[in-house]
Amino acid sequence: MILLDAKADTPVQHFTHIDLSDAKTATSWMTKVCGPHRLDVLSKNRMHFKHTARLLQAATVGYIEYGTDVTIGTDAEYTLESYSIELPIQGRQRLESRHGTISSDHTNGIILSPNASQELHISGNCKKIQVAIPRVLMRSYLETLLQKSVKDDIQFLPAISSEQGASAGWWRIARHFTEEACRVDSFMENRTLASEIESTLVKGLLLTQQNNYSADLKNTLQLNLPIYVQRALNYIHAHAREDIKLNDIVSYSGVSRLKLFDGFRKYIGLPPMFYIRRYRLGEIRKAIIQDRSNSQISGIAMNWGYTHLGRFSTDYRKFFGECPSHTAKRRNSETQISTTPLP
Repeated sequence: MILLDAKADTPVQHFTHIDLSDAKTATSWMTKVCGPHRLDVLSKNRMHFKHTARLLQAATVGYIEYGTDVTIGTDAEYTLESYSIELPIQGRQRLESRHGTISSDHTNGIILSPNASQELHISGNCKKIQVAIPRVLMRSYLETLLQKSVKDDIQFLPAISSEQGASAGWWRIARHFTEEACRVDSFMENRTLASEIESTLVKGLLLTQQNNYSADLKNTLQLNLPIYVQRALNYIHAHAREDIKLNDIVSYSGVSRLKLFDGFRKYIGLPPMFYIRRYRLGEIRKAIIQDRSNSQISGIAMNWGYTHLGRFSTDYRKFFGECPSHTAKRRNSETQISTTPLP
């Protein structure tokens, strides 16, 4: 994907720098990054909006500043489509939501969530790190970690410390990745590496920042799996794109078929062949969400071992409550940064 530098009008692969003074254009640009929101310019000083960022696969990392006092608001009419995780490196901001008022500076970041009424008051000298993770991507990683589909949106505690607890480690990684990402010659031009970094940021946030699925994640990840179940899972994950036979899984596990089935029922909650189907569907969903080249969904499904596309569509709808094409449409609406130069 080619992004255009709005100032120089120069194409740069996956990387962009925006520098402008028009509030309407700044709002339009950030809507493409995070989703609809209001932008109110409060001070009389001339706004000087800057956004230096890199698109990884579906998530965006970068630096943002407005150059004057502004307020950003979301509500039922203006709803974010991404989680915006932010940490000032200079200046301050203040978030007001149903959780109360949270002051944010270099020691304490914030998370703006989709489907929330909130106001963010940003000081004119505030320059901050921003990691924008599409809602559909966050959910996909959560479902992979939990190995099941979820219904409720993920709700994070909005305060995320950069100095205490596990979240401080997440911010150290995010700072490093953002600094590297905002170099034109960054190694993140390698799409495989960019994808791995995106995965680290999303999984890390889910596992370190308190949210409404934290207890489920803890219970799932603390399971002490028997070695034969773990061997079977390792085999499935390594060969999921192939035509896996049950006898191959049994042989690799080193135990009888009956013992393997009992182990899967107790620890996984599904027989091995059903687990394969669920794992493949989760990987297909993730691939659809992260795809930047608009590949054919049928090709992605076949790449993960589905040869009967009607069966694939039925299975996908059962697990995720929507057709694969609907996932692709939401990906386009929630993750697309425009390829058109700004005026």
